[in-house]
Amino acid sequence: MDVSERVERALAGLAVQDLECRVRAIEELAACSSIIAGHVASAFEEDEEARFLIFERLGRFGSLMIEPLERVYREAGEPGLKLMSASALTYLGSYEGISSLLEAIKAGNPNLCMAALSLSAAGVSEAVAPIENVLLECDLSDVQALECLVSSLRRLNHPMSENVRLRLSLIEPKWLRDSLLE
Repeated sequence: MDVSERVERALAGLAVQDLECRVRAIEELAACSSIIAGHVASAFEEDEEARFLIFERLGRFGSLMIEPLERVYREAGEPGLKLMSASALTYLGSYEGISSLLEAIKAGNPNLCMAALSLSAAGVSEAVAPIENVLLECDLSDVQALECLVSSLRRLNHPMSENVRLRLSLIEPKWLRDSLLE
């Protein structure tokens, strides 16, 4: 019996009067939900075209996604997939991918902002030093990276070090400098 038939049968079981039957239906629906989460994780892993769209919706499955995403993270050979799965895991409350996200906080890394924002959203204070290091090294004309890194520090409730403040004081125009230093 495929998953859709199992779900249909379990949903019908919820409607019966017998308590034992309703409890079995709930257990069956939970088992089906885990199977579905596994299929979603596989689609996330295999479908590069839809990967980001799936990534944006993984949180809807809640903790059911943690185990299959941890598998994707551990088996990922592609750096982008590894970091996206680490980011999703962090959002879901798993610390499995934090080391990879911390390693991604480097000037010039295309996944820098995803890593910094994921870590700051999860309250990972170990991200402060790497974020400040990047702010001391990065191209001051890369406004997107600057905004992302500064907002990550703010989210972590970390005051900017004096070295970072001095470096950012070199930014022109004044409105951008002021917005980053406020």
